Amino acid sequence: MSARGPAPTNVWLWLFQRITAVLLIIVLGLHLWLANFGQASASLRAMLGLILLGLALFHGLNGVRTVILDFDVGVQGRKLTTVMLLLLGAASLLFGVHGLWPLIVGG
Repeated sequence: MSARGPAPTNVWLWLFQRITAVLLIIVLGLHLWLANFGQASASLRAMLGLILLGLALFHGLNGVRTVILDFDVGVQGRKLTTVMLLLLGAASLLFGVHGLWPLIVGG
């Protein structure tokens, strides 16, 4: 970190980390309520599950990135960490979409 303060990207990622935490609590509560008490369609529950997956992936992997970058890995390590976690997140999201897609489209 420089004397001017944190990089703008880090500020946005910090803000998104807090926003996804609040959204995770709300969406998880709604998901659990619908699963136990609600009469929602399988398509709506699958779509909610996909939203939950996306929020959890971003929140979790951004947290892992923050912990790794706390070890002062240097510029190359920062770039490599970010790219590897982005690829892991994208692959996990695609795997989740692939699994939930039949429930979303109803087929």
